[in-house]
Amino acid sequence: MKVPISPEYRVQCDVRLGELSRTDLINLTEFAERRLSAQGLDPSAGEDVSQRALMAILRGLRTDQGGRVPRLVDLESKDAFINFIRGAISSIIEAMGRKRQLQNAHVPWRDDLAQTTPGLLPGPQEAAELNDLKDQLFPQLRARAPKRLQRTIDAWEPVFTYSDRIPAPGNRSYVKQVQNLAQEIVTELGGIR
Repeated sequence: MKVPISPEYRVQCDVRLGELSRTDLINLTEFAERRLSAQGLDPSAGEDVSQRALMAILRGLRTDQGGRVPRLVDLESKDAFINFIRGAISSIIEAMGRKRQLQNAHVPWRDDLAQTTPGLLPGPQEAAELNDLKDQLFPQLRARAPKRLQRTIDAWEPVFTYSDRIPAPGNRSYVKQVQNLAQEIVTELGGIR
């Protein structure tokens, strides 16, 4: 059972949260983006991750439903508290990476589009090849796809070069349909070298 937090302790936490400036929040978001990139995850989720960390701290202080509760040493100064938040961000990103590794138990495409070493960003040559493929694939994909798949294609294009997943902004079955259509087009293009 979780020990109740004293009102003085809660006030000290609120003071530290109130001291966070816009610059501090931007720096925390940039930290999250760098950590996401290093893990091979989408860096555009940096703001979401930093907000999740702050929400976990608030949940830990306000409820008994889990969350993150700083130690007294984490409340000694603003810098110590920011370091605590960085730790919460790192923890969330590590959990995202573990979840992704478990979810990646799928059969990769046979055209070697999936990276051979999970978690590594493509090198300059691979990035150039992916950009060339993107430039050829997406116009043909849009031309051939029925209107219902356009939203899924639009969501996939910005993350194509660094993500092994197709986002599902609507019906999840559209992802498989887009994937199959893309596979046909890549095969017609002669595969990936």
